[in-house]
Amino acid sequence: MQEQLSAILYYVKGTLKYKWTLLAVASLLSISGWVFVLTMPDKYASEARVHVETRTMLQPLLHGMAIQSDIRGLLRVMQMLMFTKSNIEQIIKLSDLNKTVKTEGEKLALVAQLKKDIQINGGVEDIFTIKYQAKDPVMAKNVVQAVLTVFSEQTQLNTSGDTTDAQRFIENQIQDYETRLRNAEKARENFQRANLGLLPGQGGGQIGQIQEMTTALEEANLSLKEAISRKETLQEQFDEALASEEDEWGGDESGGEATEESPQISSLKQRRDDLLIKFTNKHPEVVHIDKTIKGLEKIRKEKLAKTDDAGLLSSAVKTNPYAQSIKIALNEADANIASIRSRVEIYQKRLEKAQEEINTRLSVETEMQNLNRDYSAIKSNYENLLASREQARMTEKVGDQAEALKFKIADPPNTPLKPSSPNRSLFYTGILAGGTVLGLCVSFLIHLLRPTIMTPLQLRQVTGLPVLGTVSMKLNSGKVEKNRKYLAIYAATWSGLVLIYSCFMMIDIFEIKIPGLSILLKSIN
Repeated sequence: MQEQLSAILYYVKGTLKYKWTLLAVASLLSISGWVFVLTMPDKYASEARVHVETRTMLQPLLHGMAIQSDIRGLLRVMQMLMFTKSNIEQIIKLSDLNKTVKTEGEKLALVAQLKKDIQINGGVEDIFTIKYQAKDPVMAKNVVQAVLTVFSEQTQLNTSGDTTDAQRFIENQIQDYETRLRNAEKARENFQRANLGLLPGQGGGQIGQIQEMTTALEEANLSLKEAISRKETLQEQFDEALASEEDEWGGDESGGEATEESPQISSLKQRRDDLLIKFTNKHPEVVHIDKTIKGLEKIRKEKLAKTDDAGLLSSAVKTNPYAQSIKIALNEADANIASIRSRVEIYQKRLEKAQEEINTRLSVETEMQNLNRDYSAIKSNYENLLASREQARMTEKVGDQAEALKFKIADPPNTPLKPSSPNRSLFYTGILAGGTVLGLCVSFLIHLLRPTIMTPLQLRQVTGLPVLGTVSMKLNSGKVEKNRKYLAIYAATWSGLVLIYSCFMMIDIFEIKIPGLSILLKSIN
């Protein structure tokens, strides 16, 4: 730690060796800086505070009835849009700054300068501060008043313009949707007229009727199968009765024809019986004989049927009560089958017609749903537009009776009596401190470039050799007196510099006017 302190002390002594350089740099920079600050033109700041009232008694009362605008968002947008070129030009016109410009280039430069200098701050609790600095206090006040006027006008124009545009758009949409709604109502009316009786709710339980008809058709088909099966049984019984009568009777033509075939069938049956002794039923000759017998029996039955149709029953059938009863039952079975078939056909046609109608009804219902869906959507949008139009009208009336934004000037723009900048006292002190620090830096740099051994310890550290002793300088009385004068001059110089600093501070604090200084400042600026 001692070594570090020794090193610091060494650098301090080395720097103070060039104390006159330090004083020269500090004096030169300080005096020139103070003169420059003194010649800086005064700027006067005018400031105004305005309170923008965004809450009114009508807002809670008309909740849901009128459109509530985002006033604070609008204020933020207007605050940012205040610095457009058109607004700045209007501010220039209102504050009479246009008299100070002659060319278009000067006007553009003034617009750019105003964008930088005009300050609009705040927004907390809807309080805004408008501030502007100028060389002329009256000009500063005029500019702030112009900014306040433009800010108020632009906001009011924006709110009223939004309401008008919204109403115009809603009116156009209502006309369009009104036409579409009428077309949709006409389309529904024509569709209902064209499909009367097939619309939803007019079916009268048609699905239940189809189910009943399907059940009745199935029962009729079952009855038809039963009747056909009964007829086939009766026909077999009747054929057997005829065959037995033909064996007993054989006198008429039909009987003769039958007896001609009977021996052939009998011989074939005898032949088949002989073959079955040796072979099975699947033997080719046995199968052929069976087919031949079936063909001959079929021919015999057809002949008997033709004879029955002609009403020429054999005398054996006429005299056989059993055959007659079977014949009567067979005729009844034919009539029953015909009746059931007629009923089946009727049920089938009704079912097909009902199915066709239900398909048509389903298509009509689907199309009706599409028409209703389009109609409902158009009607809903139309009703919403009507409600929006009423809200827009209510909002316009509210805007006419009570403005959404109420500007209340809390602090009007003032004409400043004292300049707000520059802060010369702060600048004077800062320049003195900066000049001193810079002088120390220059002295320290010279010491680094031209190092000097100040202590025995430093000599030992530099050479690495032991220091056996030191010789002190003995000053005579003349040298001592000379050093005293030297230090007195140095102290007096620093005192003069401080005195000059004090004079500049007093000029600023007491606002002492120096004759000819204003002329000098105007010539410099």
